[in-house]
Amino acid sequence: MPKRNQIGQTVTERMNLVIAYSHDGPRMADMTSYEPYPADTLWTFRSRQGAYQQTVPLRLYWEANGDWITDEYTPDEISARDLWDRWFSASAADGPVSIFWSVRGERIFESAPFSTSPHISEDFLTHYTWPEDAENGAPLNWARLPVGDKLWNDSHTDKGGFIQQLTGWKPSPFQTHFDATQIAKAVGLSRV
Repeated sequence: MPKRNQIGQTVTERMNLVIAYSHDGPRMADMTSYEPYPADTLWTFRSRQGAYQQTVPLRLYWEANGDWITDEYTPDEISARDLWDRWFSASAADGPVSIFWSVRGERIFESAPFSTSPHISEDFLTHYTWPEDAENGAPLNWARLPVGDKLWNDSHTDKGGFIQQLTGWKPSPFQTHFDATQIAKAVGLSRV
């Protein structure tokens, strides 16, 4: 017989339930899938400054500390590997690299909620209500929002795109830091 906690739940039952927040407050949600939502999922939310409602796909967008190095170049001027080497020496060689998160969609570019950065005082939820699935009304589980791809090649010049272009790696939603040395070793870069 499985061991139960003081409210009668087994470990498995506790793991299948998480607190999901809607604009109306907390409610329990069954979490049977940990996959990201499909990229074309439509989310409905309202502006807190009026009744303006939007229904658009949303995604998380990540920025690694120092990845602005791409602002100085285009892919025909410098390769993803050469950018990595310059960025690594300047921003990643001394330890974990911090990640900043934003929410993007059509006409939407806001800091992601739940940021651990002390410099962020406003975020998406400051300006908009909690998004709900336009099809079924379910509240957004922010941890399942897709993380946008960032690339550095002839057809994509995304800020910091050299990291994913070279390594194939991108962070999990709301990951706060990463070890660039570990990523480099895992993908077999000859030197870091």
